[in-house]
Amino acid sequence: MKTSSNGDQQDNKEVETKLKKKSKEGQNLSEDDYSSGPKSLEEEFEKIDKEYNELNEQYLRLAAEFENYKKRVTKEKADLIAYGNEELIKSLLGVLDNLERAVEHSESNKDSEPIIEGIKLVQKQFLVCLEKFGAKSIEVRKGDEFDPNLHQAVEREKSNEVKLGFILSEMLKGYTLKERLLRPALVSVSEGDGASSKKEQASIDSVLADTKPNGNTNNISDLLDSDTEKK
Repeated sequence: MKTSSNGDQQDNKEVETKLKKKSKEGQNLSEDDYSSGPKSLEEEFEKIDKEYNELNEQYLRLAAEFENYKKRVTKEKADLIAYGNEELIKSLLGVLDNLERAVEHSESNKDSEPIIEGIKLVQKQFLVCLEKFGAKSIEVRKGDEFDPNLHQAVEREKSNEVKLGFILSEMLKGYTLKERLLRPALVSVSEGDGASSKKEQASIDSVLADTKPNGNTNNISDLLDSDTEKK
């Protein structure tokens, strides 16, 4: 407190000296000359407080941006580790499809049983290898409820056995990679026995129309065409 008082006294003396000097020299004294003393502590405090708040806001903003950046990088790194082989596995699914077709088309030929057993063994090893990397086939059975997140309807047929909107048969296996859909299972869906109400039919139509699962539909169409030609 004493230091501040001494400082104020010194500033006041400087102002008085300046006023006396101007007076001796015959200069006109302006209002600024009388008010050119030190700024009040309150003004200085307000200025410092404002600067502090601005810097603190900048710091908080940068800290939040950096935290978001770290989360994004961590997620990208985790996705790269988990799904880095996604495109490779997608390409191998076609090979697995052909192995399954080979088994299906050869089962009626007893003369080729040793070859069939060999193909089945390769198919089994193939599946085990894919499962090690997190890829699994989607289990589909007749009468299962249609799930637009896992299935893609490519045919609709009337049926007295299976309820409206439920699966009649599987046309091509679907696969997942951990939590991500690699390829939807292509299925045939029941239209019921024809006794369903218009409201029920419209509801099923809406579900099937909104089916947009992940996967390369062009490749799927090619596989179905290839399978049809073989049959």
